[in-house]
Amino acid sequence: MAAPGALFLLAIIFAIARTGSPIRCEVSHSIRTFSKRSTSLKTCGPEYDACGLLVMEVTRSGKTVRTVKKTCAKRESCVPGDIFMHLKNGLKETGKSICCTTDACNAVIPAVPVWNEAPNGFRCPSCSTTRSNPCPEETIHCKGVEDQCFLRATGNIIHAGCATKSFCASSARTMVTITDSLGVVLSSQSIICKPANKG
Repeated sequence: MAAPGALFLLAIIFAIARTGSPIRCEVSHSIRTFSKRSTSLKTCGPEYDACGLLVMEVTRSGKTVRTVKKTCAKRESCVPGDIFMHLKNGLKETGKSICCTTDACNAVIPAVPVWNEAPNGFRCPSCSTTRSNPCPEETIHCKGVEDQCFLRATGNIIHAGCATKSFCASSARTMVTITDSLGVVLSSQSIICKPANKG
């Protein structure tokens, strides 16, 4: 049997672990086409146990829009990793999602990963249309590490194509969407993802 002093010490350690200091994260949101909002270090609420960072570059016809979002986050809902998505019309999104668990660990913005153009054997339906027009039955070849088919709705716009799991998770929790013309929509969106088909 453990000594009473040892049990008391274990109880203190357990209590400290459960009631540790709240995490502090940088919180900001900037879009290249708008004025930049300043970054601040925020003490997160007790429901948060991580810091999140999402950097995205959206490209079409040689034009790129870059967004950076820093937030308080929950480890259970974070899907860190490289983000890739593309549509048949040439619109593509490249980025990185980070989850970390120490104070201000989301301060440094990482480089956007290099796009891999090599087809990987997966295929997905792809379209870019409005809600009033059904997506045509067209498919595209997925590239690099894309292994998900997605359908994303923002306002009246529907996008479908190939993506990564990190893209699906990031789209589900962000309020910023870039339209086909690379305009910025500040509204919520819904997204459905499923494993891509081989062939």
